[in-house]
Amino acid sequence: MKYVWHIVRYVIVFIINLLILLFVHSYFNLVIMIIMLVFPVVSMVCAVITSRHLTVAFGGCSTSLTVDEPFLISVILDNKSYIPNMNVDIVITMSNDLFKTRGTHTLCIPAYSHNSDVVDYQIGQSLTGVLKVMADAVYVTDWMGVIRLKSKCHAVGEYVVYPSGNVQIEPEMSALAQGMTESEESRKKGYDFSEVVDVREYQPGDRLQNIHWKLSAKNDMLMVKDRESMSSSNLIVVVELVNDETNILNDILKAAYGLGVYLLKEQIPYTYCIWSDKIQDAVAMPVDSMDDLRNWMELIFYENAYEDEGHGMDMISRVMGADKRILVITKSSELHGEKVFDYGSRVEGYISD
Repeated sequence: MKYVWHIVRYVIVFIINLLILLFVHSYFNLVIMIIMLVFPVVSMVCAVITSRHLTVAFGGCSTSLTVDEPFLISVILDNKSYIPNMNVDIVITMSNDLFKTRGTHTLCIPAYSHNSDVVDYQIGQSLTGVLKVMADAVYVTDWMGVIRLKSKCHAVGEYVVYPSGNVQIEPEMSALAQGMTESEESRKKGYDFSEVVDVREYQPGDRLQNIHWKLSAKNDMLMVKDRESMSSSNLIVVVELVNDETNILNDILKAAYGLGVYLLKEQIPYTYCIWSDKIQDAVAMPVDSMDDLRNWMELIFYENAYEDEGHGMDMISRVMGADKRILVITKSSELHGEKVFDYGSRVEGYISD
């Protein structure tokens, strides 16, 4: 609508100048009238040329960030033409696939003649996960504000936002102390309940959850995944990827990260585990360092959250059996085992019965 008003005002000024020219017969008004006839065409042609020579990129920021701490990214607008334009709008979209959030913002940046302009753009992220920043379109308004042209671009930046290491989780150690020696021994041998060490033919008594369906269909016979077992007292930490309208998963991941930092400081070996709805299997990783913990969290960021509380634990129990000591981190509800810690009033950790 504002572009229509620009045109209307321009036409009014043109008519007033034309009337003055007809009554006064001034060469000055004649020159103004010629300029007013030519200038809109020049303005629109220049806008078209500029729109075809613009590129957008993101940079200037670490790809590993911490939740609730504002950070700056650099938005780089490069104009390869020699025609400047001060009215360039970049539509920036930010999304977090784990929490299904998405938002847009329009950033106005001048396009200098055959040059780049860099603008620091501050972002605050309250949710953990992979923040994807995209610029799919650039809009160029001509000098007179008559037309607005859309130019496609494909700029993408991904920023991994981890929970803060300052989250204080101090579990009840008496609940975890049993079997720590055996846990250390099992870890040194490389045992991991989710690690597939072989694929073989099905034998009576094998668990149906271990059937490798794709390979079975290919070989026309039932094949099962042979897993290494580990000591029943080995500490396994299951993170429930349950989410709701309040984004409870964000607190669950904060608690899991805080617990992981605490266990590393106490030099307690453990294995993090989730149930992946993407691959329909349990995924686990022994954590021996902060790099391992961050890699594990990043793996979760590309997973799909589920709505049903207890879904992940139920599926993992079918794979593992019911005789394992498991520390479950999930949404606070009625306890299903020995309570180990609380994180606020929304998240709890317990040893499964």
